Amino acid sequence: MQTPTNPLESLPSTEPPSRPWGPWLFCLVLFVVGCFFLGWTMKRRYYPSEAEPIPMAEYDVAQEAQNLVRKGKEHPLSDSLAQVLAEAERVHFDSYKHPLIGKPAPEFTRTTVDGQVWSLKEAIKKGPVVLIFYLGYHCDHCVSQLFDVNEDMKLFEELGAQVVALSPDSLELTRKRYAKYGSFQFPVLSDHSTQIAEAYGIFKPAKDGKDEELLHGTFVIDMDGIIRWAAYGEQPFGHNPTLLYEVAKILGKAR
Repeated sequence: MQTPTNPLESLPSTEPPSRPWGPWLFCLVLFVVGCFFLGWTMKRRYYPSEAEPIPMAEYDVAQEAQNLVRKGKEHPLSDSLAQVLAEAERVHFDSYKHPLIGKPAPEFTRTTVDGQVWSLKEAIKKGPVVLIFYLGYHCDHCVSQLFDVNEDMKLFEELGAQVVALSPDSLELTRKRYAKYGSFQFPVLSDHSTQIAEAYGIFKPAKDGKDEELLHGTFVIDMDGIIRWAAYGEQPFGHNPTLLYEVAKILGKAR
């Protein structure tokens, strides 16, 4: 006697077949990796100037900054102050147009790397001030002007001029650079908030979709606190005879 069969048993199974997820995941990983390398290749192609950063341990910022100074002038100023001023009267750079020319310099007080309080108000009582804004000790280009002025500092001192430099670097970072490369003969201050740079018109905060902008700046300030000369831009100013000449004019020692 035959056992009655269930008609449903003869129908094909309706359960979905198991899918091999391994190959799919492998293809997905290949796709993601391919997109990454494609993006990296396109960036290197269209932005070739973005070089890989060189570790500080392998890059002597001070030496490179001094090399840049030497490209601008063969050696430190060796002539007498009178000779330098006479030549500067013949060849010098006029002040850039700046809204603060002829107006009071914004006052500020900061602590130096050595822990001393430095005030513009007190400094101008002793003589004219050369104020330098640099972008920081992270690159040779930015700090080259400090090395440039430092090697001619005796001439500034002979005129009775004071030099002071500011950057967004913290005092702690500057101390580390001093420990590694040596210090300067003039005070270096921290403008970490860039408030002073903004007051002098060389820093613009990000606004209306535009990135913030910080420029190099050099100002010569007389004993009344009035800005008499200024230079600013993407390049640091690198002509000390002009600065000495402008200080001498304030003191009545040059025309």
